[in-house]
Amino acid sequence: MNETDVYTKLSSLLDDYLHPLGMLAHRGPLRAMAELVRGIVFTSSPQLSNAGRLLTDSPRPLRRVVDRLSGHLSDRNWNHGEWAAAVLQHLADAVEEDDLIPLDETDLAKPYARRMQYVNTVRDASRPGEVLVNGYWCFGAYHWKPRPSSLSPLMLRPWSTLQPYFRSENDLMDRWFWTLRQATAGRGIWLMDRGADRPEVLASLLRVQPRWIVRLRADRKLLGPDGTIRPVGQWAQWALANRSERGRAVTLPVQLPADDVSQEGEPKGLWLVVPTYTFIRNGKEERWMLLTCGLIDQHVGPRQVRYDYALRWRSEDGKRMLGQVWHIERFMTRSFLALERMLWCVCLAGGFLAMLQREEPVLCEGMESEVLYHNKPEKIPAYRLARGIQAVAACAAGMPMLNNA
Repeated sequence: MNETDVYTKLSSLLDDYLHPLGMLAHRGPLRAMAELVRGIVFTSSPQLSNAGRLLTDSPRPLRRVVDRLSGHLSDRNWNHGEWAAAVLQHLADAVEEDDLIPLDETDLAKPYARRMQYVNTVRDASRPGEVLVNGYWCFGAYHWKPRPSSLSPLMLRPWSTLQPYFRSENDLMDRWFWTLRQATAGRGIWLMDRGADRPEVLASLLRVQPRWIVRLRADRKLLGPDGTIRPVGQWAQWALANRSERGRAVTLPVQLPADDVSQEGEPKGLWLVVPTYTFIRNGKEERWMLLTCGLIDQHVGPRQVRYDYALRWRSEDGKRMLGQVWHIERFMTRSFLALERMLWCVCLAGGFLAMLQREEPVLCEGMESEVLYHNKPEKIPAYRLARGIQAVAACAAGMPMLNNA
């Protein structure tokens, strides 16, 4: 393949992708955000010096580019709310009715940070023992489209207990649920693991999203069909013993106790889905106990529910994409505001790759063939594509291979 021609076509496609957001401006913060998105796409790095290499090839102009990008990222006079809402809507427009949206939190480990704004203590999952380091938490929503197998972040929202006006994690999630629901218009099926079965989170889900699956802890309380309240684990055992199996699972109509979970209007139809099989994790036997809304009683069977929830692990792939494809933890800034804006640029870069997979399959296949190593990239959707784009850009733009490959 001719790298120069491919690079030119990719640049044109990226311009077309960013044009509806008004990011092809000649100057100002939107231009800076477009340049950062371009840098993330073509260098697989959010570092401003790497993005600047696409614009200049000598040290002094590079320094000016980095200063300009940094200034716009940290500019408190720019209210980026309208732009961020447009970015989310741009990405959410690709979500179809039955697409999956895994929701999960991740840690942004910044172990060497000392003067970063609002920095907290988080766990660094990349280190043995998950040691405690400086960093931030990040709420992530990912768009998984089975055909083609594309995964892209819809929303990445960093947060800290030290940020202004912080009330609680539950309060932040409630607001972000509403934001995501408004952008997607209720399309998609939300998938959440244990930890999202807190009463406050379940109350938010009932108010906001019509279809979702949440894995429950065994000690969560449910109101069964006979009107009694028991722990989920007891209802699961009762259902396995008394309900007929269908799709390698049993189902049971349930409700959330009103004393535990606040609910508005008529109670929604909820179903407990319990697979008939178990699995071993960390030396212990475990079984899924899934609370579903808007699925079992609407022409979706337990087999599909099991299959959909099994793909919740794509959120783990999404987090690996952030670390292994985009290298977001190498982003250096003292401003929490700059981090938030950079993460919206990461979402745009991920959405661009997903768009290429949907609309340019032949081009993607050619770029993936540029990647020398075959086995490891298969674990993360778009890994090979991102590396192929990086290889094409490095060759066509005459840049040396960057140190984060």
